[in-house]
Amino acid sequence: MFKAKSFEGVSVNFIGRFLYGVFLIIFSQKAFCETTYAVVGGKWFDGTDFKEATWFVDENGSLTKTKPQKVDYTFDASGKYVVPPYAEGHNHNLQNPWGIKNFGPLQIKSGVFYSVQMCSFGEKIKAQFSSIDTMDVLYASDCMTASDGHPIAFYFKDRSNPTEKEIQDGRSSLLIVDSLSDLDRVWPGIIKKSPRFLKIVLVGSENFEERHGDKKYLGVNGLNPKLVPVIVERAHQSGIPVVAHVDTAHDAMVAIKAGVDVLGHLPGYRIARNEGFDIQDYVLSDTAIALAAEQGTKLIATASVPTGHKYSEGELSEIQKIQRDNLTRLRNAGVSLLMGSDNFSGTVLREMRYLDSLDIAPREVLLKFLTMDTPKWMFPERNLGTFAEGAEGSFLVLEGNPLEDLGFLDKIYIGVKQGKMLVNDSN
Repeated sequence: MFKAKSFEGVSVNFIGRFLYGVFLIIFSQKAFCETTYAVVGGKWFDGTDFKEATWFVDENGSLTKTKPQKVDYTFDASGKYVVPPYAEGHNHNLQNPWGIKNFGPLQIKSGVFYSVQMCSFGEKIKAQFSSIDTMDVLYASDCMTASDGHPIAFYFKDRSNPTEKEIQDGRSSLLIVDSLSDLDRVWPGIIKKSPRFLKIVLVGSENFEERHGDKKYLGVNGLNPKLVPVIVERAHQSGIPVVAHVDTAHDAMVAIKAGVDVLGHLPGYRIARNEGFDIQDYVLSDTAIALAAEQGTKLIATASVPTGHKYSEGELSEIQKIQRDNLTRLRNAGVSLLMGSDNFSGTVLREMRYLDSLDIAPREVLLKFLTMDTPKWMFPERNLGTFAEGAEGSFLVLEGNPLEDLGFLDKIYIGVKQGKMLVNDSN
């Protein structure tokens, strides 16, 4: 319940409700950013469980346990549960005006206040984000693949017969590297932009020599695996983290051995028998997992990708068996997981529910991935994804306990980012 300070200690009556409605009409959301308020009586997530607490948001939009001299608004969160905002570690749906218009409001309404857009050139649109009034979006604008590599095929209307223009349009939006001389050519531009991430693409790299140049795989191949160690070394020398799109277990091993920072997919989200692969080609080796754990390689699983495709029950069962085995062994080895869905038309909550259905970790661990670990990975320089003195005043007040029922992740009472109200269903 939302109360003006002058009504503290007085039960909410008809007049109080009327004035509250007037306040909502008169005061724009900007007012919340410029005022202080309290969230009283809620249970706050600490990474393992929910503990009852009262937090204030000061005039700087930061959390504090010290009551400000003036508290402008008070939220009674009794019986409610508070978590940090959700983070999407892998998507492509906010990379142009059309995507922003169609999917941006859904993200905010769903409590997704942080997002990474992979292979997305956001120079012209990123100004629309990353203020206290909006969600924060990172653009991995430098995306490196082969001249016949993924994701060029997304530009083809007919993948079996693309036009030369479609091929060139696809290549023009990417960093095309088939050789060391190509890498030398594109590298100055990478250094000049100093991207937050460099994304590289590996697909079926164990068969690179026979796939590269074959029209059957035009637009869906990946980099020459021999180039990957050089690419990663150069990126790290320039302080640029590397995220690797991987498809098979061999792709993952190439990326891990090269020292990439993050695997952008978990092998096994598909079984490409039409390309000569089978179940065993997606099972991570114990050696790869151990090396990933030793190096601190992180994983954005995007495990829920198969739910967006028309697989039979038997096919989905095969995929899930591989995923469950890979994820269980990765978790047991201590590899850190981040939450990302690659869910173009939806949100990262699909991934949260899917991982829960695989039963690879307790719900409190999955919730920590979603609300704490992923935003901290995205913005290591910021004090967010936590409830602590001086941390960003960003949180979602939920109507019930999501550890008991994941449906409560969708039932947001209020959503606040750095002291700014972005979601308000408190009426």
